[in-house]
Amino acid sequence: MIDKTLSYLDYLKLRDVIFQYSSTPFSEGDLRQLRPLDDIEEIKKRHGRIEAVMDVIKWDGRIPFSDVPDITGVLQRISIRDSVLEPSEFLSLTTFLRAGEDVAAFLGRVFKKSEYIDELASGIDRLSVLYKRIARSINAEGYLEDSASYDLSRIRADLFMNREKIKKQLERIMGREAMRPIIQDDYISLRNNRYVIPLKPNFNEAIQGIVHDYSHSLKTSFVEPVECVEFNNNINILVNEEKEEEKKILYELTEFARGFRGALEQNKHYLGELDFFHAMALFCHEFKCVRPEITTKGGLEIKKAVNPFITISRKNEAVPIDIVMRENEKVMIISGPNAGGKTAALKTIGLLSLMAKTGLFIPAAEKPIIPFYSNIFALIGDEQDISMELSSFTAHMYAIKDLYLSARGDELVLIDEIGGNTEPQEASALAMGVIDAFVEKGCRVVVTTHLNLIKAYGYMKDFAFNVATSFDSQNMKPLYHLIYGTAGYSNAINVARKIDVPQVIIEKSYSYFNEQEFMLNDLITSLEEEKAKAREERLHLEKTKEEARERLKIIREKREEYLRKWEDKCREKLLELDVEIDDIKKEVAKKERRSITKSKEKVRSLKERLGGPAKEVREDIRIGDYVLVKTLGSKGYVVDVDREGSVFEVAIGNVRTKLKRMFLVKAVEGPKRVSKDKTEISVEKIEQRELNLVGMRVEEALKIVDTFLDRAVVEGVSQIRIVHGIGTGRLMQAVRGRLGDTPYVREYHPDERNAGVTIVEFA
Repeated sequence: MIDKTLSYLDYLKLRDVIFQYSSTPFSEGDLRQLRPLDDIEEIKKRHGRIEAVMDVIKWDGRIPFSDVPDITGVLQRISIRDSVLEPSEFLSLTTFLRAGEDVAAFLGRVFKKSEYIDELASGIDRLSVLYKRIARSINAEGYLEDSASYDLSRIRADLFMNREKIKKQLERIMGREAMRPIIQDDYISLRNNRYVIPLKPNFNEAIQGIVHDYSHSLKTSFVEPVECVEFNNNINILVNEEKEEEKKILYELTEFARGFRGALEQNKHYLGELDFFHAMALFCHEFKCVRPEITTKGGLEIKKAVNPFITISRKNEAVPIDIVMRENEKVMIISGPNAGGKTAALKTIGLLSLMAKTGLFIPAAEKPIIPFYSNIFALIGDEQDISMELSSFTAHMYAIKDLYLSARGDELVLIDEIGGNTEPQEASALAMGVIDAFVEKGCRVVVTTHLNLIKAYGYMKDFAFNVATSFDSQNMKPLYHLIYGTAGYSNAINVARKIDVPQVIIEKSYSYFNEQEFMLNDLITSLEEEKAKAREERLHLEKTKEEARERLKIIREKREEYLRKWEDKCREKLLELDVEIDDIKKEVAKKERRSITKSKEKVRSLKERLGGPAKEVREDIRIGDYVLVKTLGSKGYVVDVDREGSVFEVAIGNVRTKLKRMFLVKAVEGPKRVSKDKTEISVEKIEQRELNLVGMRVEEALKIVDTFLDRAVVEGVSQIRIVHGIGTGRLMQAVRGRLGDTPYVREYHPDERNAGVTIVEFA
């Protein structure tokens, strides 16, 4: 990376802006030396960490870096053997430890915690043992506490007692009657670390003492009475002992802190790294930056890109631009009038590419896609060097030569006003040669120009395309948008007319204006107008297509809704039919039951009139015999007998049932039966007298219950079990309701051991 490129594209100023978001002294070096990275994996890693910190800022606010002191010097002194820290340095350590504690606690409770944030939170050592030891020994003012050691507490207690004693002694001396004439002031003073009293020069007549000092006027002598010499001596001895004990405490405390030097260095590293990414995350959050996708293949695509410095200078007036350069496009030619935004667009492309290569997010929308350029070169502004006696054109070509020799391929080359400062025809030819050379090396090139031949180059080459900066030709104001696929025109004469340049100058300018140039400008203008119309028509067509898609979507939704409603209605009708069929079945069953009851009553009545029941015949019962079923009171005939002759199959009307011999008596044969009227019922034999309905729907279960009951009655089963479970109770109630409506069910009741089972007994 050529350093001039960083300056041309305002990258160095960007570093200063980001640095303003830092909160600790530990990130200053890294932020000041921030540069684009050469490893795509490192770029993606930095993107991920910035994203993790931005999530913290979004959900929990800024990380609380409050008053973090720089302990670099303290750590250097700790590393020196036998060094002793000052109390102020220990206070810096406690402040640093408290800041680390606050940051670690904050990170530990964040809402959206990434793996990186978790790593930082666990990496910061709380060091509570060191913090408590220092806090117990040194107070917030940097004064050693009495609790720092037992000896220090004892010495200070003795000092306090001796000072109190000498003060009382001096007060008694000053209170004597003989002392009043020689006392200069009524207070006790301290001179040369000894307690004294202020006396007049003639004090020798009243008291003996040692003079330690005089006032400026020599009218006051500061005298230590001989009675207080011993007290002062004791105090000075204790003061020296106190200083020695304090040195001892600070030495021991330094040795203790030296054992935590590695952990302190680690905390410093983690806090510095966190602040490094926190500063970049705050910048990205402030400027509404998004994470770009860095690719090794593909083109450049940034929607609504904004240069951060345009945002700073214009705030809400900054106009975003779309930057699009497809994979097969190698050269972008930006043209348009002066002050129309060409250089701003060029700088925006370069700076945002540098930001992405640094691992920063960029101020744009959606998901920007930026190729991984091996390097980014820029040449912007006047390269004239007076000290080397170089013209602007020569210096410009020197700079292009340096860029070309530095390029190895796969670089992004940005050149402002390529081929300027010389004759237009030669400048155009030279500029096109420069572009060709960079393209052949494998570079992508973005240039700005006023030269019409270079604009034509953009139409002639498949790998090149024109981009115009939009301009309001009526109001003669730049709009700062980029229009792809068309070349802009300088419009210099019209701009001059707009600012009221005298008409004579305008007319003479047109007279010198090359006819071909005039025609080319007109052609470019007409092309731009046609493209604008085509763009409007395309937008209208897209809008129409979108409306058609929306209508089709609504029609499909309405159709699906109609089908759902129709299916629901059909389902409701089927349910209603099922209910009606169930009601009909219940009604038929009731009528059959009433009919059977009436028949029984008629038979009983007939028996009574005839003088008793039918005459029983005691002979053996064979197939074809007419029999009376005692339990039912009904007559039928035998159709089958088992081998043992104990179980008989009897046909009663249209129903066949198997009964034991004890329930039958031979009766007088009824009317002759015609074989062709004989009806047999054949059902599948019940293997297990239990029906399991668990998991079935009500309608399905009731049909199975009806079939099972019919089979049980025909087979002559006296009792069955129906397993329906408890659940919501709906299936259980439906089954028991059906049993209540069945005429040949004598009784049903829940199983005593399982409420989810119903016992059914037949008549």
